[in-house]
Amino acid sequence: MVSAFSDDEPGPLAVAVGVAVAVTLLWALAIVFQRSGRDDVERATGLGPGKIVFASDREDDLDIYSMNTDGSGVLRLTNSRSVDSSPSWSPDGTKVAFESDRDGNLEIYVMNADGTQPTRLTDHASGDGYAKWSPDGSKIAFASFRDGNFEIYVMDADGKNQTRLTRDAASDVSPAFSPDGGKIAFTSLRGDNYDIWVMNADGGNPVRLTEDPLEDQLPVWSPDGSRIAFQSTRGQAGNRFDVWTMSADGNDERQVTRTRSDATAPTWSQDGTKLVFSSNQAGGSKLFVVNLDGTGLARITGGSGYGDYAPDWQRDPAQALATTTTTTRPPAPPPPRRRR
Repeated sequence: MVSAFSDDEPGPLAVAVGVAVAVTLLWALAIVFQRSGRDDVERATGLGPGKIVFASDREDDLDIYSMNTDGSGVLRLTNSRSVDSSPSWSPDGTKVAFESDRDGNLEIYVMNADGTQPTRLTDHASGDGYAKWSPDGSKIAFASFRDGNFEIYVMDADGKNQTRLTRDAASDVSPAFSPDGGKIAFTSLRGDNYDIWVMNADGGNPVRLTEDPLEDQLPVWSPDGSRIAFQSTRGQAGNRFDVWTMSADGNDERQVTRTRSDATAPTWSQDGTKLVFSSNQAGGSKLFVVNLDGTGLARITGGSGYGDYAPDWQRDPAQALATTTTTTRPPAPPPPRRRR
């Protein structure tokens, strides 16, 4: 994942000192894209419908872009002298939530799918980030340091009724709603390292899904809700991230990528058969697609001198409507910033 919550300099994780640096640390989460890679991966074709939003520093500042699933039709959605990152499609594909420090402090914004009418949703002295929509589009979950600790919050899609969901001494970040809206998966430091947890959409009944001595982070649900993809260092002895999946109850863990470089921030294709992720294996961070069994690795974006990060594949509105109307339950890291 890339977020504006990231270190200015490349290298190992920084030690958090004070609230501002602590905010930086949590969204960095040891994602280092400066390692060398290779450029011999085929370009992706025929990936199906929908759009992919992502963050990129291809125009120097980190901004939000959209494109077709094969990498064509790139459209710049934000253009500010600030950090804009962590984009997230609304379920109907008409809006994009993102985080930005354009007003002097990292906050959550929402804009139309073409980048028009950016609107600020949060306004707090502590950073708010990593926004994710509920499947019916009525809510947005996010993480904030506003109460002196990283916790998960939820608000209405217009920014009203901001409510704290988690209450733990450990850091809780990167929330993601299940497709039926009944659950939220998230990353937590409640053990000795970051693991994946899940709770009810109202914050109740938190359950730990992974328990590994290495890092498991950034959960995201498959379209049918049966599996969760995440990034983990367990297959690389803690040295690099790979993309993994597991069943929604935490069983049947499977390693998807086996690269010589970091593979991070996965997002599912609309049909649930593929994963898009960020990796520096082509020389600088770019976006790749892979089948769930690790075959069919292909590059979506290319070019040198810049990085592409934090993809989110537009959901199928028809499928989202079907999952939210049939349920009986209530709806409920990253590149350095360039120095100038």
